[in-house]
Amino acid sequence: MDRREFLKKSMLLTAGALIGGSLFSETSAAKGAKQNGIPRKKKSIGLQLYSIGGDMSADAAQALRQISEMGYSTAETASYGDGKFYGRTPAEFRKMAEDLGIAVTGAHIARNLDKNDMQGCMDWWKQACDAQAAVGGKTIVMPYFPVGSTLADLQDYCDYFNRIGEIANAAGLRFGYHNHSHEFNKIEGQVIEDYMIENTDPDKVFFELDVYWASKGGVNPSAYIQKYAGRFPLLHIKDVDIIGASETIDFESIFKAAYKQGLEEYYVEIEANSLPPMLCARKSAEYLNVSKFVK
Repeated sequence: MDRREFLKKSMLLTAGALIGGSLFSETSAAKGAKQNGIPRKKKSIGLQLYSIGGDMSADAAQALRQISEMGYSTAETASYGDGKFYGRTPAEFRKMAEDLGIAVTGAHIARNLDKNDMQGCMDWWKQACDAQAAVGGKTIVMPYFPVGSTLADLQDYCDYFNRIGEIANAAGLRFGYHNHSHEFNKIEGQVIEDYMIENTDPDKVFFELDVYWASKGGVNPSAYIQKYAGRFPLLHIKDVDIIGASETIDFESIFKAAYKQGLEEYYVEIEANSLPPMLCARKSAEYLNVSKFVK
């Protein structure tokens, strides 16, 4: 069955259906999962937890159990405050996730630049990085910032990102930035995302390419990955509701380009508009598990 036929038949299934799993690596999350009766995974598929934010708020443990049973083995968080994730200490959240077969490898965390309180900004980022290291994470990503209207404004943030990257590196992490579509607009004749990539230190700042928003910004994601090879160790794999359903994004070429330049991890992110987020998450995992171009 090809992927198109798979998606057509897949959409007829009910939201409560579950998929099985096969082997995945023996991480502490995997061992915890086996103890709780959760199937082991076929592939290492990540989920940005923003995708199921309502479920995480209602019952984080149950939400994590559900996505683990769908086949997800890693997660990128989207709720952080005062050193806690989803209201839990790093140790508490890490244990809960790993017991349910999920390794918390990434985090979306943001604090905008405040030139009047740079020390406060840096202290805040140090706490955030320490928390992410304690939860077992590897990366910390800023998902948005106010772009401004001049290249000078943009350079201020490039410098800010380099400083955050130093703090992240000291905590054993790496710092990155996640795009939306507006970063492919121009300021003073220069594409914002291009400028950021070219004016940040690659040892301190990486970029997490959201392939859906890049497409919306008029960019071919696979060509862009090749243009800046080595700067995109992480991807956000996104589509309209369910990965692959719109048939407008060439995920095969994206994955091939990403693997060639050193893709380390990717996270599904759901922008559910007309379908339940959990259904979209499950169908997206199914699509990726049957796609031969996904390792």
